[in-house]
Amino acid sequence: MKKRVIIGMLLVLSLFMTACSSKDKSGEEGKVLKVAVSEDTTTLEPNALNDDYAENILIQVYDTLVKRNAKGELVNSLAESIENPDPQTFKIKLRDGVKFSDGSPLTADDVIFTLQRAAGSEKFKSFYGKIDPNSYQKEDDLTFSFKLTEPDAAFLNSLSHPAVSIVSKAYVEGGADLATAPMGTGPFVLDEWVQNDHATFSVNENYWGDKPSIAGIEMKVIPEASQRIIELESGGVDLAYKIDPSEIPNIEENKDLTLYRKLDNSVHFIGFNMDKAPFDKKEAREAMVNAIDMKTIFETVYMNSGKLATSPINPNFKYSIADSLEANKVNKEKAKELFAAAGVGEGTNISIYTSDNTQRVNVATMMQAQLKEYGIGLNIERLEWGAFMDALKRKEHNMFIMSWNPSIVDAHYELFQPFHSSNKGQGPNFMYFGNEELDNLIKEGLSTVDDAKRAEIYKRAQEIINQEYPWLYICYGETLVAANSRVEGLQLLPKYPQELKDVTLLEK
Repeated sequence: MKKRVIIGMLLVLSLFMTACSSKDKSGEEGKVLKVAVSEDTTTLEPNALNDDYAENILIQVYDTLVKRNAKGELVNSLAESIENPDPQTFKIKLRDGVKFSDGSPLTADDVIFTLQRAAGSEKFKSFYGKIDPNSYQKEDDLTFSFKLTEPDAAFLNSLSHPAVSIVSKAYVEGGADLATAPMGTGPFVLDEWVQNDHATFSVNENYWGDKPSIAGIEMKVIPEASQRIIELESGGVDLAYKIDPSEIPNIEENKDLTLYRKLDNSVHFIGFNMDKAPFDKKEAREAMVNAIDMKTIFETVYMNSGKLATSPINPNFKYSIADSLEANKVNKEKAKELFAAAGVGEGTNISIYTSDNTQRVNVATMMQAQLKEYGIGLNIERLEWGAFMDALKRKEHNMFIMSWNPSIVDAHYELFQPFHSSNKGQGPNFMYFGNEELDNLIKEGLSTVDDAKRAEIYKRAQEIINQEYPWLYICYGETLVAANSRVEGLQLLPKYPQELKDVTLLEK
């Protein structure tokens, strides 16, 4: 009898444990964060990045020496400290106890190897090629130093770029293909990547920081913005990136959804081809700035998502004077006078080129309607991206619509590519703009490490650009992410690749 009771108790206990095990497993599966992203990348190789979409994956798997937090501040990540005793010398001490996801320890050798790879890459040698390759000195396994060949005030910012996501020297030299199989010190491990479909992640059990509370991440590639919202509303995903501004009212009215929004680092603009009439004349460019009601366009097309732009340097960037300036206002009489001075009158036809982007086409369409009041015809050329870029290089356009978002958050990179004369005919300088004083200021700003002097330099640089009218400003963009009611702890970054390690999922 006693034996039967024991067996019965064991059977009940066994069933109870099975039920608990099943419940725990179900709970774990319920803690997988499901994210809808708009597009996928072609490679995960940090030294060959050709779009922003790779960082959706890389930011989960890798760490950099420094990074920008949700407040936009540059903070240490893998670096415990960075000393800069003179403008060209950097001494870096790494955090102790950091491991890669395969369990191997992070050492100075891995960081030096990473920097050497980036400096030797065709794509990023302009950022990291200034490191003197013979200057590396290792004090111990966690401390090393190097020198730059010349002062570079933007260099510390460049250490946050995903191109210098810290990789394992042994892993790479062992034949690993970083283009498809990244392995880092970040909070998650990439388990599977099916290009243009999905990516799945599990928690890195060797992560040096606070472990994520979620069991993993599943990223789904859903190109259509409306479909991402449908998936969010139906519970197919917990987070949706790149929300269309037209969806903002619906999301805000839905008590089960939360909209996260933050000014991003981009500037949206209309560029003038300054090598071609009529915009080779400053009067024509200034006339267009006075003629176009950009406030109405911003409210109608962008649904007030972002902020009307006033300067080429986004207000998220240090040294921007954007917040001290007022947005352009329509002045029809001044516009007519300036158009007349530039020889632009009744019956003039000009062109505006845009990529196959509905938002930008809508901007052009509203401009077309507004310019009719001045007797000016606007021909809208809508092209797929490759054809669009080719047309701009051939100087076919009078105007074009584009946005600029430098990969390094520094005033130098905000201005160099769009406005330095050496970049004429390269995106985004399809204005074919060049100004000798501005060229000198851009060069001086990079080599000047004194903060007050840099502020003066970039203030003057922005003033020159605003006086020459190479751009008709539209707006600074906005990061829009929507989440269901299960999501907590998302600290929104001013870009779409988001750190997801601090997100928690509430029970359904």
